[in-house]
Amino acid sequence: MIQEDLLVRVVDKINELNIPYMITGGIAVIFFGKPRLTHDFDIVVEIKPDQIQKLVETFGRDFYISAESIRDALDHHSMFNMIHFDSGIKVDFWMLRDDEFDKKRFERRQRHTYSGREIIFSSPEDIILKKLLWFKESEIEKHLEDALGILEIQLNLDLDYLKEWAKKLRVVMLLDALLKKKKPRG
Repeated sequence: MIQEDLLVRVVDKINELNIPYMITGGIAVIFFGKPRLTHDFDIVVEIKPDQIQKLVETFGRDFYISAESIRDALDHHSMFNMIHFDSGIKVDFWMLRDDEFDKKRFERRQRHTYSGREIIFSSPEDIILKKLLWFKESEIEKHLEDALGILEIQLNLDLDYLKEWAKKLRVVMLLDALLKKKKPRG
């Protein structure tokens, strides 16, 4: 099974469970930016405690998944993952946080066609901002490369939104450096 098919299956099951979500991370970077390898899926979700058991039942046949790790992620506003038995592909579920930026980026989710299905992604602007935050925290260059790739590919980014939130998130210097580095398209 290829990655795309597995992602579509996961999203279909999340939709069946009525769990609000958005795709982020490497898959979103590939969708909005430049191709690169990714070995997992990152999905921001808004899970309620009463959905935990149904989530485990829904995915438990094909994935390693733990109710305890889901509860812990809910309690700590962190993440849990599940691992597909056949492929070893990991799905990281990030709990929606109760902060202004997470709420805003969840509000700005976008529907796009992916592998023949409608799937909900984080906006390209919010992926850029999140990548800048990840770089600030980890200093891993891949995050800057991902953000730059989206800046170079996407033609209709909301630069005012990007600059406003870069200032709020204290990553304005990183954004400015990428905007200067950005190669014109065409």
